[in-house]
Amino acid sequence: MNETPQHAKFWDRVGAYLLDGIIIGFLSFGMNYLNIAYFKSFWIYLLVAVIGLMYKPYFESKYNATLGKLVLNLQVTDWNYNYISFKRALLRSLILILSSLIYIPIHYLAFNNSYMMEATGVFDFSTRLSEVYPLMTLSASMISWIVLADIIVYLVEVNKNQRSLKDFIAKTYVIVKQK
Repeated sequence: MNETPQHAKFWDRVGAYLLDGIIIGFLSFGMNYLNIAYFKSFWIYLLVAVIGLMYKPYFESKYNATLGKLVLNLQVTDWNYNYISFKRALLRSLILILSSLIYIPIHYLAFNNSYMMEATGVFDFSTRLSEVYPLMTLSASMISWIVLADIIVYLVEVNKNQRSLKDFIAKTYVIVKQK
């Protein structure tokens, strides 16, 4: 590239994050709703979880952007403004993936717990999950702290190359896609 690309602004990145959250949240909620209402299968839960966890690394390595970033004309590059590999995209998502992994064994226990299987729907299941496995609440708090740390690093970096914590870890930028 001849000119240095424009780095994505904070609110553009927030917008992409929210769009991704709506897309993945809607799909995973729908699939988990059907699973809990009709199947009560840990394996379906696990499939949905893996798809959700691999969404960002897959799209960022294949298309240099998640669906939210594509809509907002943003892309992820390495520090030389080249495409990123799946390994680098996975590294970029690693802090959230690792903190989310605690959910898998808890759900395994839940799907093998007769009290949990008596739940009449998603909301009843979720209520019982937080009652029986309070570690779920701690996990959610941990993820919130990680997202907050990511935002704080970004805000400190705002007048430079506008990188977040995950960008430092994976040595990436989020830039405005050049036309």
